[in-house]
Amino acid sequence: MESIFQENNFIILIVIGILIMLAFAMAFVLFVNYSQKKILKEQMRIQKLDYKHQEELLHATILTQEKERNRIARDLHDEIGSKLNVIFLNICRLKKHGKKHEEIDLITNEVESVIHTTINSIRFISHELLPPTLEEFGLIETIRELQYSYNKSGDVHIDFTTSEKTKPITNSLIELNLFRVIQELINNSIRHGKATEIDMHLSAEETAIKLHYEDNGTGFDSSQKNYKKGLGMKNIESRLRIINATYTLNSSIENGTNVVIDLIPIPSDTI
Repeated sequence: MESIFQENNFIILIVIGILIMLAFAMAFVLFVNYSQKKILKEQMRIQKLDYKHQEELLHATILTQEKERNRIARDLHDEIGSKLNVIFLNICRLKKHGKKHEEIDLITNEVESVIHTTINSIRFISHELLPPTLEEFGLIETIRELQYSYNKSGDVHIDFTTSEKTKPITNSLIELNLFRVIQELINNSIRHGKATEIDMHLSAEETAIKLHYEDNGTGFDSSQKNYKKGLGMKNIESRLRIINATYTLNSSIENGTNVVIDLIPIPSDTI
């Protein structure tokens, strides 16, 4: 009888020991799980702060780039452009009042041609850096001016339309970054897509701005998630993030590229 009692006590002790071990094991698992969640939460917090810091740095970098572009554009126009104009006028005076000589005429004609080409190049570069139309007349007129210059070149035809309800965009930061995005999209269409036709439609209202962009270029397979984004596309994404805009891109081989940009405008001017 006593041996049976001892045996029962031994079994009870074993069961209690097993339960205690299970409890410790469970507690350990819960502790590890809690620790992992806490570590993951902290990592996410750090990543979020790091992402925010990167966005702030990116914003500051782009603003600095735009200020530097403005300075270079003005220097080109005011300093170099004005001096070339003076040289050009003096060459014209030399041709008009100088003695007739075949070799002198040949040299002055060549110099005049080079100066004239240089002046046009400087105007084009300064316009690309800082379109004066953007500051004076807004985004829509600047796009129309860009459209005219490309259509005049004959390499690509751009069709640009706006909706009837479209209103002027009052936020210069949105205007500037949308214009830079359009410049980059056109550049990608021509350089990489070999496009000859580009269609753009802009709808700008108080509650929403939408840009439709489409080309007839060679395209690429945008369904592949691992397709390599070039520097131009990364620059576009960076500028769109600055103005809190979203975009969708669809493209397929030999069927061109389609981009839709959406954003909610901020009425007050930010820069």
